[in-house]
Amino acid sequence: MRFDAVFFDSGGTLFGPGSSLGSDPSPEEVDARRPERVAAMLNGLGKEVDLEEIRARLPECERLSSEQYGVAHTYMRTVELLYRSFGWEEKLEEILCVTEAYVGPRYRSWLFPGTVQTIRKLHEMGLILGVIANTAVPGWIFDRIWKGVGLLDFFSVRVYSGDEGIAKPDPRIFRLAAARAGVVGKRILYVGDVPDVDIRGAKSVGWSAALRRSRRDRSCELADFEFDDIRELLDYVM
Repeated sequence: MRFDAVFFDSGGTLFGPGSSLGSDPSPEEVDARRPERVAAMLNGLGKEVDLEEIRARLPECERLSSEQYGVAHTYMRTVELLYRSFGWEEKLEEILCVTEAYVGPRYRSWLFPGTVQTIRKLHEMGLILGVIANTAVPGWIFDRIWKGVGLLDFFSVRVYSGDEGIAKPDPRIFRLAAARAGVVGKRILYVGDVPDVDIRGAKSVGWSAALRRSRRDRSCELADFEFDDIRELLDYVM
């Protein structure tokens, strides 16, 4: 095999439009229902909030969190600011529950076709697999998401920008992932869909890089390999 380890981006690389959502809501629908989920959770915790008030405050709290924390911004920090805006005591037990409600589910039907089968096959081939994602979703929630779609057991290392305060294409986040996986100096492939973030970042630390181009009608001259269907990775890796 060409590589000892393969790391993946998340959104746009593993998660995408899929072939069919079936009866599942779309990503846009799940995001649009954030205020309803948050208000329902808060009311369940005895806060007695008005839905329209939550709908008005959430975007401002997310904006302030992003401004204050930069790449260390997470949705948990957004919820903390929401609590402060109401003058509530910031009880960690409650904030964790509300943050999960804020994030909501990600469905298996959102994965690109062939994703689970391909990741499983790469795992069976003995490769070390992991994730490096720029995301405001806290890692403990993203791990729940991977478990829900059947991929958590395959990813031995998961590095999330909000948790680390480092984001792609910063070389440090790639080096951190390699160190945690125990593959420093070995043959590593990174798979992503954004040339300036994923491909340039991976190449800056000497990794190979594969570009998923399905959602973007463009190529990247730095990419070692480009594909439209994740199943194409199997032949390339071997």
